[in-house]
Amino acid sequence: MNTLLAQITVMAAPDFNSEGVVQWAVQNIIPLVLLVVGIGIIASARKGQMSQNAMTVTNIMLGCVVIAGAALFYGFAGNIATFVFRG
Repeated sequence: MNTLLAQITVMAAPDFNSEGVVQWAVQNIIPLVLLVVGIGIIASARKGQMSQNAMTVTNIMLGCVVIAGAALFYGFAGNIATFVFRG
């Protein structure tokens, strides 16, 4: 009975391909966010707040490094685990 229910559930499940959504977000949303951040940095630089701008740019760069590291571990998690544990 459970096997039949599992088969029906799998057959009724929607097939959703999220690759297009992720690609669209990477191509459109992220550049817009970076544009807004860049405009904010330029606007505050005109006010003579260079130390705050340097801290903002540093935080953005650190954030990008953390996100890239997380993406690296997400993409190569199986290979990294095999390498570390010799499985």
